[in-house]
Amino acid sequence: MHADQPISRERLTEPPGEVYTSTVLEPSFRFMLTEYFDSLLEVNKAWTLMLGDTRIVPADHVRQLLSALNRMTDEGVGAFAEFNPAYEYFYSHLEHRLAEYAGADAAGEINLGRTRPEPLTRMALRGRLLRLNEELGELIDTLLELAEREADTVMPQWTHMQPAQPSTMGHYLVGIVNALQRDTERIASAYRTTNVCTLGCGALAGTSYPVDRESVAVLLGFDGVRENTIDCVASGDYALEVSAAVANLGITLSRLCEDFYIWHTDEFGLVEIGDAFAGSSSMMPQKKNAYPFEYVRARGARAVGDMTAAFGALHNTNFGDIKDVEEEMVPPVFRVCDEMSVSLRLLRGTLQTVTVHRERCEARAAAGFSTATELAAMLHRNSDLDYRSAHRVVGHLVLLATQRGIEPSAVDSSLLNEAARDTLGKDAGLTDQQVRDAIDPRGFVAAHTVRGGPAKEPLQNAIVDAQRRSVERREWVAGAKDRLTSAHDRLAERVTDVLG
Repeated sequence: MHADQPISRERLTEPPGEVYTSTVLEPSFRFMLTEYFDSLLEVNKAWTLMLGDTRIVPADHVRQLLSALNRMTDEGVGAFAEFNPAYEYFYSHLEHRLAEYAGADAAGEINLGRTRPEPLTRMALRGRLLRLNEELGELIDTLLELAEREADTVMPQWTHMQPAQPSTMGHYLVGIVNALQRDTERIASAYRTTNVCTLGCGALAGTSYPVDRESVAVLLGFDGVRENTIDCVASGDYALEVSAAVANLGITLSRLCEDFYIWHTDEFGLVEIGDAFAGSSSMMPQKKNAYPFEYVRARGARAVGDMTAAFGALHNTNFGDIKDVEEEMVPPVFRVCDEMSVSLRLLRGTLQTVTVHRERCEARAAAGFSTATELAAMLHRNSDLDYRSAHRVVGHLVLLATQRGIEPSAVDSSLLNEAARDTLGKDAGLTDQQVRDAIDPRGFVAAHTVRGGPAKEPLQNAIVDAQRRSVERREWVAGAKDRLTSAHDRLAERVTDVLG
């Protein structure tokens, strides 16, 4: 192979044009050099070993190829930074260097039974997915620590942004943790879909050479082989699954951020982040802005955009090897993973500095008649009223108190009796103590012992269960990382054994 001889361009009569080169070939080369360099060398080593093991390629060519590939690994990506339009593709640039080091005859064997795309996108994604799951797990652990710390912090909750029922900060945070743990499961599922090997698929119909697809998959740390050879070159659903899982995570994070963002306002005053994560104003000296929540929210929106871009790239494409699948789908999927990693680190650092203003939380929980449902339940349990009638009585009580400017803490049995007479024509029959117990937010929380509720016992059970699942997640990530590391080491050992 001559130094400037193009690869696989004998069918064409002209070299790549300047516009095509500048808009497609060189940007593609730069992207792949950054993302795929080490992975392609590992794929070439694994494929070379398999070609030797199956005796498809003679042993001397195998040694020449492996020696050259090791040399290229040692030189590193910087040695390949120069783009030569005569070589066109990233793969071709490396094949030319391989021919220079191993000889044209040996290098000419490297692509037996192979085509593009190779599993390089899968290899680049699996590392990102494990990092995301690891960083998400660290955020979950931070939230669980905060939930334990604030398990008894009574606070208001809202439906339709109106006072609803009181709960605790710990109860809220465990709810967020549960949602995020489902995100870890989605990311793990995307990893399993991604971590299968497509090598040996040929152009779409496999190869007539007796290749061993399974052995290559093992050498590269894949969990299995994507069997159907058309599916190997055509499918992009693994990357769509990744983008969807990450976008779902982005939405969960943005909703958490929106709550803390509102609670951080002067009007709510329930939480406050540390100064190291806050911003100020160049004009207004009084400002302490919770910028991290704004950044994470916005990046959640971008995650949805990148997911849409990936889905759009495959929409209305034929089910085959096509640049839409091979290249155009990939950048938004990588981008959504990388930006979400940034969001996770930023949010974790921010939440580690949070101060919860507990007295303010409890005072707000006592306002707005958020315990009205328990007063209705108390009336139902201690009278002959059905629940809907009790609900009507309490609703009318809230109306009377609101019209007269009576705070919830000042409500007594006389006001409840008045509401009952107006509504049903008879007294409610509760004592002042029963009314106070029902309206007290701490009593409300303590009474809600239902599984998954905010009372002490179910909340502690929920925290323990979430901690157990967090440990299981850490073990899964560690196991997946160990399997990839072991495969990398086995591949290096096999190469060393062959080269002696």
